Amino acid sequence: MMSNTPYKTSHPYYEGPESTGQKRAWSQDTPYSREENRDLVRRQVGKLIILPMDTPETAQYVTEMVKKHHIGGVLLCRRSIRHSVEISRIVQDLQTAARGAGHTHPLFIMIEQENGMFAPFGNGHLGTQFPGALAVAAFRSSEILYDIARASAQELQSLSVNTNLSPMLNIDEQNPEGLSSRMFGDDPANVWRCTSAILDAHRSTNLVSIVKHFPAPRQGSGGILDTRNIATEPRYAPFRKAFENGVDGVLLEPTMWAVPTDTTFGGKDSLPQNLIRKHLQYEGVLIGSVDKVSEKAAGRCVTGGQLSIRGFINGCDMLILCEHPQDVTDALEEIYTAVETGNITRASLEQSWERVKRVKERYLRWNDAISPPPVHLTLPSLMRRNRELSFRSYEMATTVVKDARNLLPLTKSQRQNVLRKSGTCVLLTAVAPPRFPGPPGTDPFEYLGKAINARGISVSHAPYTHEGLSETHTSLLKRANLIIFVLSLDTDPEFRSQIETMRSLSRQRLVLDPPLIVITACSPRDMLSEIAFLETVVSCYEYSQEALESAVSVIFGEVKATGVLPLRKLLPLNSGILADNFQRWEVHEWEKRRDLYASADLWKKCFGWNPNWNLNSSILSDLLDRPGNAKHYVVKDPRSHGKILGLCATYTIHAGKNLVGSMALLMVDPDFRNSGIGTALHDEAFQYMRANPDIDSVQLGSIFPRFFPGLPELLPHEQKEWFTRRGWKIEDNFIFDLYQNITNWRPLQEEVFVDLSRRGITFGVCNPSVFDNLIQFEDKHFSSYPGWVEKYRALKDTNDYADAVLAFGAEPDGQTAIVGAALVFSGAGSNKISKEVPWPKAIGERVGGLACVGMGPEFRGRGVGIGLVCAAILELQSRGLTGCFVDWSTDRQVYEELGFETHGKYHNMAWRKV
Repeated sequence: MMSNTPYKTSHPYYEGPESTGQKRAWSQDTPYSREENRDLVRRQVGKLIILPMDTPETAQYVTEMVKKHHIGGVLLCRRSIRHSVEISRIVQDLQTAARGAGHTHPLFIMIEQENGMFAPFGNGHLGTQFPGALAVAAFRSSEILYDIARASAQELQSLSVNTNLSPMLNIDEQNPEGLSSRMFGDDPANVWRCTSAILDAHRSTNLVSIVKHFPAPRQGSGGILDTRNIATEPRYAPFRKAFENGVDGVLLEPTMWAVPTDTTFGGKDSLPQNLIRKHLQYEGVLIGSVDKVSEKAAGRCVTGGQLSIRGFINGCDMLILCEHPQDVTDALEEIYTAVETGNITRASLEQSWERVKRVKERYLRWNDAISPPPVHLTLPSLMRRNRELSFRSYEMATTVVKDARNLLPLTKSQRQNVLRKSGTCVLLTAVAPPRFPGPPGTDPFEYLGKAINARGISVSHAPYTHEGLSETHTSLLKRANLIIFVLSLDTDPEFRSQIETMRSLSRQRLVLDPPLIVITACSPRDMLSEIAFLETVVSCYEYSQEALESAVSVIFGEVKATGVLPLRKLLPLNSGILADNFQRWEVHEWEKRRDLYASADLWKKCFGWNPNWNLNSSILSDLLDRPGNAKHYVVKDPRSHGKILGLCATYTIHAGKNLVGSMALLMVDPDFRNSGIGTALHDEAFQYMRANPDIDSVQLGSIFPRFFPGLPELLPHEQKEWFTRRGWKIEDNFIFDLYQNITNWRPLQEEVFVDLSRRGITFGVCNPSVFDNLIQFEDKHFSSYPGWVEKYRALKDTNDYADAVLAFGAEPDGQTAIVGAALVFSGAGSNKISKEVPWPKAIGERVGGLACVGMGPEFRGRGVGIGLVCAAILELQSRGLTGCFVDWSTDRQVYEELGFETHGKYHNMAWRKV
C-alpha cells in the first residue's frame, strides 16, 4: 500500500524537508517567464560560468562569450601559454571586454599551477621551475614552501592571473594508485602543513585559492554511500582544515555533484548541500568541471547542458565548461531554459553569486585588471630572483630512501674505490617525453648524464623501453663499475614494465657485482614493494633539469640529503628504512611550571660547551616567563616523562607603529638532531607569527628579551646551513657583545672630559625634571629601533631615572639640551633591562651592563660618544660594580680602544617579511 507521506530516511546528514522558513523561501521563488528580458537570465547564469582557453587562437571566441554571455571566468590551459607578454595582453583584452560589457566585477583568470614537471606555467623559460607537491612534501620546511608559493604567485600575477586552482588536498589510503607526484603524500597532517603554507602565501599576494578535489564518501554495502565517519575520516581532514581557515573555494570531484537530481530531492539533500554546507558549514565557492570525467561519472549518456543543470541544482556555485565551443553554446541555452522554467531556482543562483561576489570583492580590482604592470619588466626580474630558491628547494626535496651499503655519498675517495681505474658509469633511463615540447629526439635525461660526466666520470647513457634490457644494454653492463637506473613517469601504463626491468637488473647482477643506484624521478609509490631487494635508492620525484642535477649533487656529496619520503604508510615491513626518519613530532606550548627545569637541562646539553653561555634555571625563567609578548614551543620525548627534546622561543615587540616578531632561540637535543624536531618547532613558531595580522616582519635572534642578537658565529657550519635552507639570509656584517673588568679602570685619555667640557659638553644622570626631555630626544632619533625607547620609558615605572646617563650640549640656538644617552643596569637594581639581557648576571653578581647608547646626529663622530661611554662606566664603578658588559654593538673598535674584549660575535640576520 502506497503512502502519501513524504519519503524520510535515516541518512545521518539528511534531516528531511527544509524548515518552515526555507519552505517559504522556495515557494516564493517564482520562475522566470519567457517575456522577461533574457539578457537578465544570461547575465545571472554567465557570471557563474568559467570557460577554458586552450590556445591563444581561441581568445577571440572567449572574448565574444564574455561580451555576449557575460562569462565570469577564464581558465588558462597549457597550450594557451606560449609567451608571457602575449598572455598578459590577451588577459588585459578580456578584462577590458568584460568592463565594456557591463560586468560589475573583473573576471576570474584561472590556472591550475601546482608547480612540478607538468604544470602549465614554469619551465625555466616561461616562469621559474619549482618542485611539485610530492617533492615539497619531502622537505621539512614550511617556510621554504611558503617562499616557493609566494614566488610562484607573484610570477602568475605578472601575467594578470588572479586565481589558482591549487593545491590538491587528496589522499587515499585504500587506493595508493591514486597517489602521484601531484599530491602531498599519504599523511593528512603533512598534507595540511603544506597546504597551510601555500594558502598563507596566496593570501599574502592577493591570489585567489581554489583547493581540490573534494571527494564523495565511499560506497558501503549495497552501494550506499558511507557518511558515518565523515568527521574523522583521514582523507577529509585536510579539507576540514581548509574550510575552517576560510579557503576561497573548492573544486569538487564529479561524483559529488554529477548524480541525477531525481535521486537527491531536486538537489536539496545532495552531497554538496548536506556534507559541505550543512555538516562542514562551509560557505565558500563550490566549483564543478563539466568534462569527460564528469560525464563518465554521471552514469549515463547526458549532454553538457544536462550535466550543467545537475551541477547547479546539486549545489555548485560555478561550473567550468570544458566543451567544444558549439557544445558550450548549446549547454548555455539549456541552462537558460532551466532557469526560465524554474528547474534552476532564482534563489539558488543569487546565493551562488553572493558567494562568488564575496571572493571577487576581496581580491579583484578593476584598476589592477585593466592596467597591470608591464610583464617584460616584472617577470624576468622575478625569475632571476627565484632561480636560487628553485635549486635550493629541489636540493632539500631530494631523498636518500635507502643506502644499505653506505655507498653514498660518492666522495673522491669513495669514487676511486667504486669506479676503480678508468671506471665507467652506465646510466639506464626510461624513454619519457620531455618536460616541454622540444626539438625532435630530445631526451630529458641528458641533463642527468651531463651532470654525472661533469664530476669526471665516463658515462654510457642507454635509454630502455617497456621491452626491457637488450643485448646492447647487457654489453654495456659488462664493462660497468657503477650502474644508475632511473624510473620515471609513474602515471604511464608502462610504468610496471620499468619496475620489472629494475627487478631483473637488481636480482641478476653481473659477475663484477657493480653497485646499483636507483633514482626515482617520479612518485616512488609503486616501487616501494621492491625496496627490500634494493641497496641504494634516491628519490628526486621529477625529471626536470633542476631535480636531476640535485640528485647528482646528493649522490656525490656536494649537498646533504634532507628530504623525507612522504609516503610513510606505504612502506613495507623490513624495508631497511629507519622509522625515525619519518617521525612526526607533536609540538606543545611551553609552560613554566611543567617545562622550566627540563628547559634548563636542554640548554646545558646544547650550549654547555661554551662557558660564556652558562645560564641557570633562574635566568632562563626571567627570559622565558613573559606572558603577553612571548609564546614558546617544545617537543617532548614520548618515551621519557617530562624530557624536552627541542625548544623554540618567540617574542613580539613594537618597532614604531609596527609589531615585529623574533625567533629568539631554537635548540634541539644533540642526540636527536636531523630527525625533524627543529623543523617542526621552526614551522610551528613561524606559522604562529605569520598568522598574527599585526606582525610585519620577523627576525632570527631577538632584541628584548635576548638570548642572541643573531646566529652565534661559533656555531658549526652545518647548523648555520640549516637556517639558510629555511629561508634565513646571513648578512655580511657582525654584531658584538663586549666585556671588561672595571675594578681599576680609568679612561686612557684623562683629558677626554676636559676637552669636551671646553666645547660645552657635560655629563650626568637623569632625574625627574629632565625625564620628559629625554623621552622627546629618544622618540626623535630612535623611535624606529625596536624596544629602544620603551626601555627608557620604563625607568619611570621603577623610579630608576638615574639609570640613564646623559650627555648635555649646546644646541644651535644656544640652549643646553640632551645630545646623547646610555642605559646602565645591573642584577642588583630594579631596572627591567637586567632581566632581558642575561649575560651580565651569568658572568657574575657584581657585573653591570651598558645598553641603548645613542647620540644625536649632529654630535656623532666628535668624541662625545666615547665620553658618554666613559661616564657610564664611571657610574657603574660608583655603584660598586666590578665588570661592564656592552651588548649589541656594531662598532667594536670604539670599545676596544677603551679596553673591552669581545664576549660574543653574531651573524647579523636579514629580517623576513611575513
